[in-house]
Amino acid sequence: MPNNRHSRQTAPETASDALCVLVVEDDELVREATVGNVMDLGHRVLEAADADAALQMLDGGAVIDVLFTDLRLPGKDGEQLAREARQRRPGLKVIFTSGGPAPNERLVAMSAAIWLGKPYKWADLKRVFEQLGERRE
Repeated sequence: MPNNRHSRQTAPETASDALCVLVVEDDELVREATVGNVMDLGHRVLEAADADAALQMLDGGAVIDVLFTDLRLPGKDGEQLAREARQRRPGLKVIFTSGGPAPNERLVAMSAAIWLGKPYKWADLKRVFEQLGERRE
């Protein structure tokens, strides 16, 4: 059974630029680091260890603005997760990440996703969330 912490919040509920980010990562240490970094950017975070747990959160009505998912997950991969998540929430923003090779540009373009290769630096993570902000305007 996945070890999911349903919510860790640092940003005030009234912050207009704060997003709720669902981080999906099977490696617990990487997930914890990612959750902490996204929280440090001022966003609220939900986390899941696999695609099925993430989809359960979506089905449960959790308010989620951004899906931040590893492409290499056990069971359903990140691409499949993003496709199913977008069927449930068409406006959901997606960030793909992986320590493996970058996905082909067509996948990223077709899914209107942002690619962030691992390992990434703080400045890279910050830039990705700035890009998301630009897409909201």
